[in-house]
Amino acid sequence: MCIRDRFMRNHNGAGNLPQEPYIDPKLKSVSDKAIRLRYSLARYIYTQYMQTSLKGGMIFKPVLFDYPDDPLLYSNLDTTFMFGNAIKVTPVLEDHTSTLISYFPNSDWYEFPSLKKVMSYNPNSKEGKNLTLVCGLENENINVHLKGGVILPYQSAPLADTSITAITKLKSLPISLIVIPDHDEKANGKVFYDEEQSLEKLTYHDYSLTLANSEIIVKLMGGNPQYKYMGLDRKISQITVINAKKYKDTLCAKAFNLRGQAIELNFKYEAADEKLVLTAKSGNLDIEDLTKVISVSYTHLRAHETSLHLVCRLLLEKKKQKT
Repeated sequence: MCIRDRFMRNHNGAGNLPQEPYIDPKLKSVSDKAIRLRYSLARYIYTQYMQTSLKGGMIFKPVLFDYPDDPLLYSNLDTTFMFGNAIKVTPVLEDHTSTLISYFPNSDWYEFPSLKKVMSYNPNSKEGKNLTLVCGLENENINVHLKGGVILPYQSAPLADTSITAITKLKSLPISLIVIPDHDEKANGKVFYDEEQSLEKLTYHDYSLTLANSEIIVKLMGGNPQYKYMGLDRKISQITVINAKKYKDTLCAKAFNLRGQAIELNFKYEAADEKLVLTAKSGNLDIEDLTKVISVSYTHLRAHETSLHLVCRLLLEKKKQKT
């Protein structure tokens, strides 16, 4: 358990066997993977801690706290837990085992960081399912899953990047947003920034991220609007929408800044994984100067057409006339 979950401070005593992660190749490999996984979630983790500090609540909590109407979760209190509002963790609690069974409540669930869907929401049931998870040490697997309906800040911290030697180095890297709509096509998330060392109460920004009707709304919910966070991790290099089949016929994608100006986005629908990837055509998006991101598809236009979307439909119809 300590290898995979990689507690960040190890205790040992004189005369005991060495426990440093570099003494054994397998231990080093698994530890590297676990530490990089934690680094990639640093902005999410910091946001969860600050939300708890400012507003109360729990970071590590039983899964039933998020799904109180599922009675089967009462018998699964001590084998899995939620880490913040988006992540379910299933630790390995037994020796010499290559698989384990974990109960997942009725929702969409995705393996992290592969984002492979492992369970779908069943509208005809209130109960979830027991899933068999691979946990053998030879697989170097850490069972972390994301639930549907969340927007997660994420930073890539690959093993090949030897420049990331401390968590503070992540301030020089942009974030990505992983958007996972639930069965109602909605998702929510938070991103928190501050100076981390300051005692000033208003030197922070608390952003909410909300997906609804094919729009991601960015809103400053707390802090001082005049405060300027200088870390480059306020920049957004990519937005990835998972379970995005409804966006397969995307026509255009735009972001809008605080002055109402449109920013053209590149978009690519990857059919094999059913995901939509959005990137700025020039540079990165700045969360401090962002109000919303819109992905417009022909299906969406017919159902929710506004004057803002009209131009996209007219362009499509003009293109069809030429062909």
